[in-house]
Amino acid sequence: MLRVLRAVITDIDGTLTDERRRLNLQAVQTIRTLQDNGVEVILASGNTSCILKGLSKLIGTGGTFIGENGGVYRVGFTGNLQVLPDRQVALDALDLLTRHFQEQGIRLDMFSPRERFADVAFARTVPVQEVRDLLAGMNVTVLDTNFAIHIQEAGFSKGRAFRTIVSDIGIPLSDFVAIGDSENDIDMIQAAGWGCCVANAGEEVQKAAAFTAGRPYGDGFVEVMARAFPHILAR
Repeated sequence: MLRVLRAVITDIDGTLTDERRRLNLQAVQTIRTLQDNGVEVILASGNTSCILKGLSKLIGTGGTFIGENGGVYRVGFTGNLQVLPDRQVALDALDLLTRHFQEQGIRLDMFSPRERFADVAFARTVPVQEVRDLLAGMNVTVLDTNFAIHIQEAGFSKGRAFRTIVSDIGIPLSDFVAIGDSENDIDMIQAAGWGCCVANAGEEVQKAAAFTAGRPYGDGFVEVMARAFPHILAR
């Protein structure tokens, strides 16, 4: 790895957390150390902007985040929230799914429906492939993050939002290390100068990454950051 890296974009669930969604405290400290030494750290997640606003402050990033799998983003703590897809497209798809599963006596367990502006998300209590088959004729993307099923208008992603943000913050894609664990992280990982994943990442994610950590979850994040920024984290 010969390039000089100046920034980080990271997934949260499964990358900074364990399988129970508990933050790895060493990963949090690593982010704070990087940010305090001039390395911009961006959170990129399927979570809502409400959650990401709080996490950005409490973890100690510079405030920039991507939420709802690229559906929304904010630059810095004072930037306005930007919404990219048309959420009505996702809501129309959800209506079809709701009616289909209600006929089977199944109720979808929705995640934060009032706090989402770009997508819809629900628990993985129904088969992902069945959802994809039902929505095959609609202009939507179905994402399985291993923690939830997300639906949003096709053509939007973490990677697309990532490419939009870099022009606002003035750091090129080539200067970023990106890290994640699931399918919604693939285009983000491929867009960065050094794309990585943690050991618990799926097979397709590992194929897309230039480097796979030997450790899973937050420990894998810490491992990758130590490789990317030895001049900071070896102090």
